[in-house]
Order: sequence, then structure tokens, then C-alpha cells
Amino acid sequence: MLTRRGWIAGIGSILAAGAGRFFGIGEFLVLAVAGLLLIGTAVVWTRTRRVRLRIERSTQPVRVHAGGTARVTLTVTNLGGPAPVLQLTDPVTGTLGARLRIGPLLSAERVQATYLLPTERRGRLDIGPADIAVADPLGLARMSIGTGPRTTLVVYPATQTLVPPRLARGPEPLGVAADVHTLQRIGEDFYALRDYTVGDDVRRIHWPSTARLGRPMVREDEVPRRSRVTVVLDTRSATLDPDRFELAVSAAASVVLACASRHDPLRLLTVAGADTGFVTSGEGLAQVFDHLAEVSTSGTGTLRGTLAAAASASTGAVVVVLGGASLEAARDAESISAAESRSSALTVIRVRAPDTRLPAGGRRWVDITLAADLTARWAAAQAEAVPA
Repeated sequence: MLTRRGWIAGIGSILAAGAGRFFGIGEFLVLAVAGLLLIGTAVVWTRTRRVRLRIERSTQPVRVHAGGTARVTLTVTNLGGPAPVLQLTDPVTGTLGARLRIGPLLSAERVQATYLLPTERRGRLDIGPADIAVADPLGLARMSIGTGPRTTLVVYPATQTLVPPRLARGPEPLGVAADVHTLQRIGEDFYALRDYTVGDDVRRIHWPSTARLGRPMVREDEVPRRSRVTVVLDTRSATLDPDRFELAVSAAASVVLACASRHDPLRLLTVAGADTGFVTSGEGLAQVFDHLAEVSTSGTGTLRGTLAAAASASTGAVVVVLGGASLEAARDAESISAAESRSSALTVIRVRAPDTRLPAGGRRWVDITLAADLTARWAAAQAEAVPA
């Protein structure tokens, strides 16, 4: 196929031929014929190239928080004879993609190219499939000679470092956690198994269960005293504009990350009706962040109903991240008050516009704006005593 330069040369040659015939100028006809011959030669040259390539892509890492660094490394291996200059295009969602030129390759020669991915906003980036084309030396024609694989990068919301939420006193059962496998008590020590996490003592790996389940499992030697945490995210489009919704998602992700650092069984609920169930670590936690990477606002659901669902399955801590729209403020305050009577430890993060006047909340209400630092205000709220 012709490149942009080839189309310009072709149109110019046709115009020159028309002008030469109309005005009787032979030089224009010569230029037109020369231009068309060059284009024809370029097309034949590109179509007769016999190039065999293997394209490989690696993305490091495959999941990253917004603002982090993620890079793609493309490896091109020449499987045939000497290859001419190649043009590589690697599409990336929301961008023009990466466009690279690869110099001539000898037989069996390998070359690598690396570029950074845009991670400013959360979401899912589809990368590829890479397209490699050979072009003639004048850049008049090109022909695709191969495509590479397709990969995906998940960009998690940006997070801030928070202290874990204060928990209700007393132990919590572990049976509701999706990735914790309790076993019958054996003696006084061995009680349960959980997924292996980085930093665990490898001597505590339970090899029979590891072989049966296909992933490393670690022995629990005593009944841990852990409370569950439910994070409720407001997704109502009426209460959050796009910028403040991104801040709300970031706040919810920060709370989830803080709970994960303490290995608390946690659950994510959205007003739109999404429910991850209780998870602790591993793939369950990754699924929570995957959902936060792609969650969007919706016109469905009520805060009161979501809080009721949160309280019905959790006697532990509840963290509510809601929008601060004055239209819904009074109704939301009533819903929160009803939820406080059912939950022994409830914290509210309210994302509001800087000029919005809202009624004062309780002791454990945290009001933030787009320019606010959540860390300090969250720590102050968690310093409040939790009733027994």
C-alpha cells in the first residue's frame, strides 16, 4: 500500500500529467511518468521482500498504580535472510501508539526496543497487536509483514499511605474469607491454611495442600484475631463529578491497601451493586484492585440499601467513601446515622467541592477536596476511640 508520501507523489504526478497535456509542456509529462515509475517500483520492491520475523513483548509490571512507571520491551528476531529497514507500530489504548524504526537486520539477528506507557489515569490499557511493515528507501510504499501479540496493562488508582482502620474489639471468624481455607484443628497448634505471601517463612509451607491446590499454602499456628473491613464506594453520578469521583476511587483504594498491609479480610461494595465478597490476599485482592481500576459512575443504587447490605454481613469496620453533593447531603447523613447504629466502627470519607457547604458529620467523618491530603485527616479520625 502507498504511504502518505506515496499518495502525494501519485497525485502530484497525475496533476503534472494533466497540466503537461493541457498546456503542451513536455517537461511536465516527463515528471509525471518519472513519478509514476518511482511509485510502481516502490510497490514492487516492497511486495518482493521476503522477511520472516518473530515479535515478542514483555510488560513490566503488568499491574501498576497510577503515576507509576511501566515499560514495554519489544524483541524482534529475524528468522530469514537479511532484512531491510522496518517500521514498527504498537497501538496503545487512548494514544497514537509507539512508532519505531528498526535498522537492517542480519539473519538470526535480534533487536530490542523499549518505550514507556502512559499511567497518569487508572484503567485498562490494551497494547498491540504490534505491526511491522517494510518500506522502500524513498518511503513511497509499505507492506505489513507480521503482527505481534496483544497484552494488557491494568493501571490501579493512585493511593496514599494510610494507617489501617480501627477495628472492633474481639476476634472475627475466618470462614467467610474467600481465599482462607480452614481445616479441622489438629492438636493445639495447627489450625488453618492461607495463601503464601512474600515474606512468609518457607518452612511453614504446607506441601500436601500446596500440591493439591496448585499454589503455595502456609500453615496458621493459632487462631488470628482479625476483624473484617467493608469498604463502600459511592458511584452515584448525581453526587460526584469525574474529578471528584477519581479522588473517591483513590481514597477507597488507599483504604484497601491499608487493610491488605494488615492482612484483614476485606470486602468492596459499590452503590451500583458490585460486591467482591470477603478476600484477604493473592488473587482475591488483585480482583478488588482490578474492579477499582475500571469502576465508573452510575445512576442506579441507593446509599441506604448498600449500607444495609454492608452491615448485614460484617460486624467489623465499615469505611464509606461518598460524594459531597449538597442535594444528597441530608439524605446521606440519615443513611450514615442508621448505619452507625449497626456497625461498631464506621468511618466516612466525604469528597466535596471546595466551595460546597455541607452539614457537619460525626467524629469519624473525613472531608477532603481535590487539593486535600487524605493521610493526616484519616489518621486523626482513626485516633478516635472505638466503642466496645
